[in-house]
Amino acid sequence: MYRGLLFIFLSIMSHLTYALQVKSIKDNRSVLVKIAAKEQSRIFVYQDRISSVRGLDGAYDLKKDEKLGDIYIQPTAYYQNKAFNLFITTEQGHTYNILATPLNIPSETIELKPISPSHLIASRWEKNSPYSQTIINLINSMANETNPDGYAVINLGKVKPKKLSDCLTMRLLTLYRGDKLQGEIWLVKNEGRIFTHIRPRDFYQDNVLGASIQNEELSVHAETLLYRVVSNEN
Repeated sequence: MYRGLLFIFLSIMSHLTYALQVKSIKDNRSVLVKIAAKEQSRIFVYQDRISSVRGLDGAYDLKKDEKLGDIYIQPTAYYQNKAFNLFITTEQGHTYNILATPLNIPSETIELKPISPSHLIASRWEKNSPYSQTIINLINSMANETNPDGYAVINLGKVKPKKLSDCLTMRLLTLYRGDKLQGEIWLVKNEGRIFTHIRPRDFYQDNVLGASIQNEELSVHAETLLYRVVSNEN
């Protein structure tokens, strides 16, 4: 009996510890988040640090982790049932409007995930190496699932595949948005009934600057990842 009670207790604690809201957000846009009415809620920005917070005086108590750049928000008694705005600026120059809605829920962690690049920082990263090496570095970052400085990484979820031929399809999975460059991760699949061989040059178009394929030989129904860099200049 005690073992069963301990298991239930640990399960509840695990749920409370790892409760997480992930909010994808563009610069200068608003996003709705739920916060605990009677506890502190942690807010942080993915691979960035919050530098300043503005909001309605008297609506909340604020604590900041100076080392990590996270903030902890708790509504004051009068605003435990009232929504209020927070205007957040980050060290990478992102600006967000947070509409915080207090609810009678346990404390949660809110992760703000930028889907707009920090153009100044991304531009420095792109200019830090010779042009051809920068393209290689971006492909390597995608392959190693690392984020170049200032880039916004956007997971696209379910996207309809494109048909390339009678046997090949490709589906866009992830975008790496920078200043003048954009990285793309595609899932390429052999939908045919025979073995096929593919090459990076098969996926070049007018704006494609570089491409790399995880596996150039595809057996029947096999999949591979294509990493592609395109121009992002407007």
